[in-house]
Amino acid sequence: MVLVVSSVLCLIVLNIIDLTDASNKKGVGIVRSKNYRCSDESTFNNVHWWYDWQQSPDRMHLRHHCPLNVRSGYVPMVNGKNFERGIHVSNDSHYLLGFNEPDHHEQSNLTVAQATVMWKELEKHAAGKTLVSPAVTNLNWLQQFLQHCHNCRVDHVAVHIYRCDAHQIMAFLKQAWDRFHKPIWLTEFSCPHTTSENDQLRMMREILPLLESAPYVFRYAWFASRWLKHASDGAWVDISATLIKENTSELSALGHYYNNFMH
Repeated sequence: MVLVVSSVLCLIVLNIIDLTDASNKKGVGIVRSKNYRCSDESTFNNVHWWYDWQQSPDRMHLRHHCPLNVRSGYVPMVNGKNFERGIHVSNDSHYLLGFNEPDHHEQSNLTVAQATVMWKELEKHAAGKTLVSPAVTNLNWLQQFLQHCHNCRVDHVAVHIYRCDAHQIMAFLKQAWDRFHKPIWLTEFSCPHTTSENDQLRMMREILPLLESAPYVFRYAWFASRWLKHASDGAWVDISATLIKENTSELSALGHYYNNFMH
């Protein structure tokens, strides 16, 4: 009996040790929608950080009557949409993410000149935080912003890329590093257009070790936690990329792989 207990204890200790080896890079984008559940953040128990495209999770938590305690690792974002409502970022995070896709009409949709004016205001709220650039898919937009925004503080760079080829993604990230020489945050990525979870899993298996080994990649976050749209309805990313199963609080097969992946 003692031997059995000892074996169980050893397994528990080993699991604790393994978790200390979890990647500091790996994060997740938590989608706020009518399908959101209070457990969505805590479901990812082996993910170091998370964000929700918002300045604070408080409003969504209150709307869904969630407990007030916030899972550790939250990184606020000043999205760029509804900027005139003011900046009220969470103070606990050591990082602050900039505008979400200002180079896309359906997202922040900002000119370089507009973003520059807004960035000066954002900087006032970023004292003591690592400030991450607007997240773009177009590196030319970001280059113009950095050239135009004189004396602006941009510590790290954020990009998005949707491809089903891991090496194309890595080539894009290397290009971003070669241009800007700032640590890279890949804050959105997955395989677009496909309805196959196997395609998502194949790409994920290929890309995660590459992201971990690339010294210029500081952090990354899969898109997305709970994503229920369908390519057949015109969605860029299909439900096949979701990490949480529809109508449950359980991880999908893809979500299990992502959550459990160790560098």
